[in-house]
Amino acid sequence: MRVFICLMLLLMSLPSRGLVAAEVEPAQIQIKEQTWWVGQQVPFTVQLRAPGSFSGAAVFSLPEIPRVVIIKTGSPVVSSEEIEGKTWFVQTHEFALFSQQSGTVTIPEFTVRFSHKDGFTGPVHDQSAQVPAAQVKIERPPGSSAQDFLVTTDSFQLKERWDPQPGATEQGAVFHRTITQEADQVTGMALAPPPEAVPAGVRLYLGQPTVSDKTERGAFIGTRVDTLTYQLQEAGTWTLPAIRYQWWDPEKKAFGSQTLPAVTFEVKGTAVPVTDAPGEASPKSIYIGLAVLSICIAVIFWQRRRMRNGLRWIGQYWNSPERVAARKLLAGCRTNDPRETQRAWQIWMNCRGTDASISPELRAAVQELQSTLYGVNQSSDWQGARLAAAFRADQRLDKNSGPKKQSALPALNPR
Repeated sequence: MRVFICLMLLLMSLPSRGLVAAEVEPAQIQIKEQTWWVGQQVPFTVQLRAPGSFSGAAVFSLPEIPRVVIIKTGSPVVSSEEIEGKTWFVQTHEFALFSQQSGTVTIPEFTVRFSHKDGFTGPVHDQSAQVPAAQVKIERPPGSSAQDFLVTTDSFQLKERWDPQPGATEQGAVFHRTITQEADQVTGMALAPPPEAVPAGVRLYLGQPTVSDKTERGAFIGTRVDTLTYQLQEAGTWTLPAIRYQWWDPEKKAFGSQTLPAVTFEVKGTAVPVTDAPGEASPKSIYIGLAVLSICIAVIFWQRRRMRNGLRWIGQYWNSPERVAARKLLAGCRTNDPRETQRAWQIWMNCRGTDASISPELRAAVQELQSTLYGVNQSSDWQGARLAAAFRADQRLDKNSGPKKQSALPALNPR
């Protein structure tokens, strides 16, 4: 009887609002329930809740989904709300999803890490939470194929610039072409690259594209700038085919297109200077060649030990793990093999160390590789020219700026 009375007194002392307070989810995801189009921006938000003010920036481990790109947009917005008489701080983050697959697309559960205080003061607490999974319905425009890469926007602008202007020219001339695409509510990564087909007498050098996104007062504008260099290697009449860009307008529910006109070059041949017939050499040149060869042999024999050490050092330097990984990465780009390229990229980054920095252009090219790595028809959809160009540019920038890293190889001639 005494135990029963104690239990009754304990229950009466609990708060009137319930025995256990309702659990507050630290992370929630919100997506507008409607049918979206392939290639259209699907905005969604992630809300973080904490019992005190937030500290630092939240870090999201965004999932990899086949033929889907997820990017973070805007800056977080902080607010507060009352839950059962207690004030909670809320931080809202905005994201955008672009899908090239139709049907029901599932965003799997992913991790977010953030820090907060108890109230406005006190020590900072690190917290890890799981953002719940969510689904979104994606519809493909009628008349389009599942293999088509679609751009969905209600405003698309296309322009080009030549330097110099195309016209009659001579063999060996070089022309530069700049193509700029701009679309509303589309990331620059989702805009189509230019075709690489050229006539037999023309050589194309495809430069590194410039991809950017601009957000201002709720507007989201993606831009892609491609630089193409044409070298006219052979005489004759050569025509670059017209380039057609197509997009889907979700407001009008119709396709739009814009075409860059074909360009024709009239290339004149250049005179080739007459030289001596091959195989005819004067006795004087033969004697000079033999003398130079004898001197080279003598120097090699005299400095054979130093040259042997130098060759060994060069072999170790050239076949270092970082350089081997770089060569494999460029080889994967040439064969448009995304899996071999990703494997080489991971080895190269491991050799560089955790404090290594890369250019924004190279980071964007790697994100494009990783976003299509697990997609449909990987070997034909992904082209390695962009990543190779960005990687070479980053290598040149790394050589020309900042202090050099200390080599791990021993000195050639230590004292």
